Amino acid sequence: MRTLYFIFLLGFAPYAVAQDNSNVFDEIQENFWYLPTPDGQARLGLTYIGQGDTVVALHGGPGNNFNYLVDAVGDQTDTHCFLLFDQRGSMYSPVADSLIQDLTLAQLVDDLEAIRIATQQDKLTLLGHSFGTLLAMSYYMTYPQHVEKLILTATMLPSVSPEKPFAEELKGIHARVKAMRERPMVQQVLQEEGLWEEEGLTPQQVSQRYKITGLASFNMIDLSQWRRFKGGRVFYNARVDGAIGSSIPDTYDIRQALHTHPVPIYIIQGDQDYIDPAATRWKSIAEAYPTIRIQVVPQTSHYVWLDEAEEFSRLLEDALQAPANRK
Repeated sequence: MRTLYFIFLLGFAPYAVAQDNSNVFDEIQENFWYLPTPDGQARLGLTYIGQGDTVVALHGGPGNNFNYLVDAVGDQTDTHCFLLFDQRGSMYSPVADSLIQDLTLAQLVDDLEAIRIATQQDKLTLLGHSFGTLLAMSYYMTYPQHVEKLILTATMLPSVSPEKPFAEELKGIHARVKAMRERPMVQQVLQEEGLWEEEGLTPQQVSQRYKITGLASFNMIDLSQWRRFKGGRVFYNARVDGAIGSSIPDTYDIRQALHTHPVPIYIIQGDQDYIDPAATRWKSIAEAYPTIRIQVVPQTSHYVWLDEAEEFSRLLEDALQAPANRK
């Protein structure tokens, strides 16, 4: 079983940090609805926030929850409507325990197509984060005629070759995660917060320590802001991660779809992201595909908006406003 859980741990964000959006929780609840999947095995929990052209947001994971993405899109809700949903098996879209072992990436692609049909959209603008970028790419490779634009942040690799299959690529990702967790800053923050010694901590302090060491440590650079990280625990299902992670193809290549159905792809990547630092792998193919535009944000990791909120907001706005057919 290929386990991705400690790579893509994401989580809960009941408000947007970059603006006064105190009613967003009410908006999420008031707009919530369920879409039965065509196979009858799940009901997808969906909602909308904002107004304007629809953007479908794809959370990381697998097995996580969409709420944390509110932090990422909060500045754009005046001009765009974001469709947020939990992928099959995640918290708001659960399946029976007996079905978890059979969950696959292909099912998530089919679920996204069901959402497109149910919401009567001819083409989708997809905003993906972390594993959500692989879902976006997989949908594009399966249904290229129904994709308007891809916006990818903390993105997965654009291709994986038989010479170095996905399982091998994971080894490098794991090593980078380990290095981030062992940074001196992690120890420094633990000491400053009185959390260095595990023995004698209160239950609240145990949770705080895990938030620093097991989550924020490798997802953001400035750990003085660790409290802003949301996620883990109840918002994440490890069994779902294991099942869907094991279904990821060992090889794939987005370039075939770019050959036949070119669409704009906007990359917003941290220079210290542990999946594809500084979007190096994307840069290796971008010259051959002029619809790919890459923006690397210095001193950021997997959650660019936590390290550089204003810059992420600016780059996301540029990607959203750019015409889909821009050359």
